[in-house]
Amino acid sequence: MGDVFLSIRGRVLINVEALNMTESIGNYVKHRRVPVMIREDGGYAVYFVPSISGESIAHGFQEVLAAVGGGLNIPVCRLCSRGVFLKSTNEGVFKAAFGVDVPKEDYELEKTVIENCIVEDVGGFLYAAGERNVKRTSNFYVGYMIPVSESLRNVVIEPQLQTRYALGTQFVRRREERGQMIYYVELSSAPYVFSFDLDTKNIGKTAFVVDKSGGQVGNRVERIKAALHALQEFLLEFMFGAKKTRFLPVVDWESITVAVSDDVWTVPSSFSASYVEKAKAKREKISYNTSLYIYDEGRGSFEETVINAIRDAEKRIEKM
Repeated sequence: MGDVFLSIRGRVLINVEALNMTESIGNYVKHRRVPVMIREDGGYAVYFVPSISGESIAHGFQEVLAAVGGGLNIPVCRLCSRGVFLKSTNEGVFKAAFGVDVPKEDYELEKTVIENCIVEDVGGFLYAAGERNVKRTSNFYVGYMIPVSESLRNVVIEPQLQTRYALGTQFVRRREERGQMIYYVELSSAPYVFSFDLDTKNIGKTAFVVDKSGGQVGNRVERIKAALHALQEFLLEFMFGAKKTRFLPVVDWESITVAVSDDVWTVPSSFSASYVEKAKAKREKISYNTSLYIYDEGRGSFEETVINAIRDAEKRIEKM
């Protein structure tokens, strides 16, 4: 029951964004960059381009999942409910999250975590204390957002001058004290690729101890539905990224393809402009009861595409 696989690929134009920053050098805050290689002039070329990390996207999804789970009375641990995803890292974190001692048996440890936190059930954890390691692999997968292939030569990272003033206050009394603070924040504008997969087969099941793998914990149907509801809200409201309080980006989804299948079936990368056609061609050759929900070049509605795909997945869960 619950073996439904969702694969999502899309292209989203994001203007004036500071969604994923890295280090600060003095008063200069840098946007994340990654090297991207493409075929060019009979060979290959490398471009260093703005990006948004998978960790940033995963953090946003898990914040939504924690809120949705709590609203549906599905257990969420103390730390995850606050957006602190330390994920049962060690004994101290475990006690702070669940308020109990760490079980001595690995199976009981994993079961306790799954039973009491949907975020760690869906998103996995790694308990690593001394020589003991108990790992639960995440049931969702995300990739870096990078500019689409045909835009690599045109994407922009530009620093913006910002100032904060303290003139006229008691904090600036002497002539040598500065009345303003100058700093720079790098902004980017680019059409980004988006990728997200959700595999429901192990949600609500133990997996670490081989002899006891597959043991059901809690109400699997309700847990999977919570993950699907969180995914829908996450996509429709674009709920991830940093510095949105003062650098709220201008977001426009150009296309999205959502595949709902009874087994692992992934949509081809949206790095290529022909990814929608590639997805259709792939389904002609191989399908696990795969349905494709497509929004492309303004045809149809982005919101309806996402909602219809999630409804399909929910119906499959209810029938299984």
